Amino acid sequence: MLLKVLTTTFVIFGLGLLVGLPFVMGHKPSGEDQVELARYGTRVLAYFGVTSLAWVTAAFCAVLLMRRTRKQYADEQKENLKGLIEGTLRDHERK
Repeated sequence: MLLKVLTTTFVIFGLGLLVGLPFVMGHKPSGEDQVELARYGTRVLAYFGVTSLAWVTAAFCAVLLMRRTRKQYADEQKENLKGLIEGTLRDHERK
């Protein structure tokens, strides 16, 4: 359950970051002031890093969730097959 919550949270957080990009970054400063341009570049790089990290984390959580679900289905399939075989053996014993 925690993995589902984490995956959903990171996807929503990533979407929020993507939608909020123009509002957070604003306009690029004029090319004359190198210090202001460097600050803007640092802000853009940091924002891109956080956004990328959010999406990579969401993808990682989704892969873990997929693996867990696949293992759960395989275990259920084994139990169902075991029950089917035992039921068939019981039916043959009665005859």
